[in-house]
Amino acid sequence: MLVAFWGPVHGQVRTTSNMIAIVTMLALDYQMRMLITHTHAERSTLEMAYSKLRQVDIYREVAAGMDGIENLAQCGMLTPESIKDNAESIVQDRLDLIPGLMNHDVKTFKRTLPFIFESARRYYDLTFIDVSSGTKNEISQYVLEQADLVVVNLNQNSSVLDSFFNRQDWPSVLDQKPIIYCLGSYERNSKMSIQRIASRYRVPRKNIGAVPNNYRYMDAHNEQHIIDFLLRSRTREKKFLQHDEEVYFTESVRNVGQQILHGLGMVPLQGDDFDD
Repeated sequence: MLVAFWGPVHGQVRTTSNMIAIVTMLALDYQMRMLITHTHAERSTLEMAYSKLRQVDIYREVAAGMDGIENLAQCGMLTPESIKDNAESIVQDRLDLIPGLMNHDVKTFKRTLPFIFESARRYYDLTFIDVSSGTKNEISQYVLEQADLVVVNLNQNSSVLDSFFNRQDWPSVLDQKPIIYCLGSYERNSKMSIQRIASRYRVPRKNIGAVPNNYRYMDAHNEQHIIDFLLRSRTREKKFLQHDEEVYFTESVRNVGQQILHGLGMVPLQGDDFDD
């Protein structure tokens, strides 16, 4: 299945950072084959976040990744196994990364995406794609059309929320898709809480979650220690949830992952997963 991570505005809703936290946690929690990638026209923070786990040289950067997959698709040689061969292992047997294109031609990339998606669906249980924000990007529009579920990344800014839910920044393709709303850099003490946002914009509570603002996560992101941070946080006692920001962060991220799986019909939701 294909899950797209998208946001209506650039640089404010933490789309890439949210996806990294949520997908990495899913890989640590579930025995599934997962793939993570992006469609940006340049290397993104996605590659940087995992750079200490990646063992690649300059040749592989050019010959493999999305560039290598695109070349195979153009030659009619793309298979599910070759998708795996051109990916990099992040969590063994659970999470692979495909670095983005170094040579980005929009028309060529769009022509090959259907073949890439078909092969990825056959090899991986879940494919997560970070796409460019806004409503004007041709590649983003195509990915949203093909996605089985869209994670819409927002924040607690009323102007961003109003513009989106008043349909000024709402892609029409979302009318036909299951949606999970993810609030990036979430501050739980803000008046604009998850409950208030859900009520004001008439969003089912089970469809909205958050990745809390957490400086330790941002440090781990910058220092490429995402997995170490999440593993350490997972071992802390949940009973101290109200007093431990790392536990609160981890449980919030885990809940969004469960919401995604539930939206895809893969796991049931727990009734207490949405206590704030």
